[in-house]
Amino acid sequence: MLHRRVAYAAALAAALLFQIFFKGWFSAFLLALVVLFPVLALALSLPAILSCALELSPCVLAVERGGAARFQVRLRNPAGLPLSLLRVRLSYVNQLTGQTETLRREVRGASRGAAFSLDADTAHCGRLVCTVTRLSICDLLGLCSLPRPVSGQAELLVLPVPASLEIPPELTGEQDRGKRLRPRPGGGPGEDYDLRAYRPGDPMKSVHWKLSTKRDELVVREVLEPCRAELILSFDHFGTPETLDAVLDRLCALSRALLERERPHRIQWADPVSGAVEDHSVEDARGLCAALAAACSAPAPETGRSILDGALCVQSAGGRHIHVTAHGLKGGAAV
Repeated sequence: MLHRRVAYAAALAAALLFQIFFKGWFSAFLLALVVLFPVLALALSLPAILSCALELSPCVLAVERGGAARFQVRLRNPAGLPLSLLRVRLSYVNQLTGQTETLRREVRGASRGAAFSLDADTAHCGRLVCTVTRLSICDLLGLCSLPRPVSGQAELLVLPVPASLEIPPELTGEQDRGKRLRPRPGGGPGEDYDLRAYRPGDPMKSVHWKLSTKRDELVVREVLEPCRAELILSFDHFGTPETLDAVLDRLCALSRALLERERPHRIQWADPVSGAVEDHSVEDARGLCAALAAACSAPAPETGRSILDGALCVQSAGGRHIHVTAHGLKGGAAV
């Protein structure tokens, strides 16, 4: 833009000198033309400038760490008039690590719109949030630049890469079955049962008639089934980006292996500042993705409060607790 302004200033000075030294209608006409030409160019550019809209979107919603991902920027120009220059400034932040980056792009001749892409930095896990911080469009001559309001953002989730991990046998074996019994939903046949008083809504086939006649009141046989102890996976939500990557890699690998063995569990971590416990139930791949998305969206400082310093969110007694670190697994004891 600077060189165009210098060229216009030179043309204006030449027209002015021509008017001074050569009196006549032509020199006056030429000076008026040079003075009014930028105004005409701006008037012709305004419909296109005012109707332009910028759209920002990710090429993919989620990608594993180190994978290829981009943010797509599209300029809509409904007027179809030519634009000399478009300047865009974008910035994106990794919500987990706090790393930020600012990018600038220039597009010329976007008469029917324009599109370009920006490579996203997927070196570390986290949620990348990209926003357009500034948009300016030049007139046809490129002498003046008009800022345009911008809004909206695009998000991209960088997920961990599951690490090679050996699952502790006590987490997948059958030894944790049968230690506790619970009422079977819907009843049904079974060797283990408990006796209790009849409640409205109990099926009549569950009534223990022989015992009911002895007690002179209705007694129901409630079938019980063995249930597994609750399993909690925890980790510390602070550390360097490399440490967080290693922790999330192990956590993802362990959680996926448990789901493959039909072992539901919970993932918990503590807020590194307040110490409040975040608790997510993982019963399928969707639950794991939701837990990882929540972990990648919260800021993680290099130091903070560990979940081991407070109390876990335990719904039942007799559960197991595994703490995931960058170097391995800790725990396995009952909670």
